[in-house]
Amino acid sequence: MGRRRRKKIVKIYRPKIPKIFTCPVCGSKSLNIIVDKKKMTAKARCPNCGLEWETNIKSYEEKIDIYHRLFDEYIDQME
Repeated sequence: MGRRRRKKIVKIYRPKIPKIFTCPVCGSKSLNIIVDKKKMTAKARCPNCGLEWETNIKSYEEKIDIYHRLFDEYIDQME
């Protein structure tokens, strides 16, 4: 008599969105983004180099969107 075969469980690994980002100015992984949904503002702050950046946000934006906007603005200033 044969035995029952078990089904293989396939785990799907999805990358998680980080909570602390890499600073575009100093390159350290210490950039913290604080989102205030009531005031519709976001503040990015790096304790190493002293970078502080504040912007208005839309209701659907997340921390990663704000980080990319900061990164794009920093690159544009360098050019």
